[in-house]
Amino acid sequence: MKKIINSNYFYAFIALCCALWLFFYVSSPGVGSTRDSNQSNTSTVTKKTTISVPLQLQADVDKYYITGYPETVKITIEGPSALVTATKNTQNFNLYLNLKDLSVGQHRVQIKESGLNSELTYSIKPKYVTVNIQHRETKKFDVDVDYNQDSLATGYEAGKVEVSPETVTVTGAATEIEKIAKVIVKPILPKGIKSTFDQEVLVQALDKNGKTVNVTLDPQTVHVKIPISIQSKQVSINLKQKGTSSSTTSNLSVTSDVKTIRVYGTQDQIDAINSSIDVPVDVSDVNGNTKKSINLADALGSKVAFTDPDTIDVSISTGSSSSSSSNSNSNTSSNTTNSSTNNDTSSSNDNSTDDNSEQ
Repeated sequence: MKKIINSNYFYAFIALCCALWLFFYVSSPGVGSTRDSNQSNTSTVTKKTTISVPLQLQADVDKYYITGYPETVKITIEGPSALVTATKNTQNFNLYLNLKDLSVGQHRVQIKESGLNSELTYSIKPKYVTVNIQHRETKKFDVDVDYNQDSLATGYEAGKVEVSPETVTVTGAATEIEKIAKVIVKPILPKGIKSTFDQEVLVQALDKNGKTVNVTLDPQTVHVKIPISIQSKQVSINLKQKGTSSSTTSNLSVTSDVKTIRVYGTQDQIDAINSSIDVPVDVSDVNGNTKKSINLADALGSKVAFTDPDTIDVSISTGSSSSSSSNSNSNTSSNTTNSSTNNDTSSSNDNSTDDNSEQ
């Protein structure tokens, strides 16, 4: 037995058996072939996806101004799943318009691609675009400001408008540049605004009919500052009777503890007011001593925008108390005189009676 085990033929037989076992293990449809099967199935799965891609121009854009084309177009790609996913993530391809050999005018041009893997199929939407090629021109324009002054609160005025920058660069087709009547910003002020307007506002290039011109503006917005304020002045008040009282008007007196007020308004309104202002007080419904609250905005009307304080209290005296006292004194005097007269008459009668007795 030792001779058999130690012989070369025995070891050769064992090696042959191991080799046969390995061969059958690898060749059998089991675990060893699972990975290759999965890889094969993955590579054969297809996928479709749609991507938005910037559209590039192949043209002399320093010489020509080109319009009419979309900034982005959609491309649908289909192919092996892994390849489609990689292409969508990297977007390592281009969609472009070749305009190098085209002259000034309108042209219908096909969108082309470059860089897509040959294993992918694709479709571009839109497939064709119409472009307008014109000679390029660049020009500077001052920026005008147009806003609704009726938005300001009553009595408030706008100061000098500040625009930064004051000019913008306009680029476009020479024919479009010629159409520009003005470059303008239109800030929208809140209704009843009382404080300075300070915002970025979109710039527009308009033709003589007020329609937008198809050009490129640089910058597209400017900073607009509109100072908004109101003028004021401290003045004394003169209380003036208005209307006719049923009482004796010559005896009426109107007074108030408030001697001065601050008036607010536009520059023209303030300039029209001196150091004092007349405040009318309606006395037509006054029958005796009374007090009234006067709304200064109503009393002063369009002379001012508003006042501080906005109301004042006034005292109206008709002089009725002194008049009653005078009448009382007069009646007393009259009664005294009548009494004296009656006494004298009585005394005279008594004297006559005595004379008759003596006779």
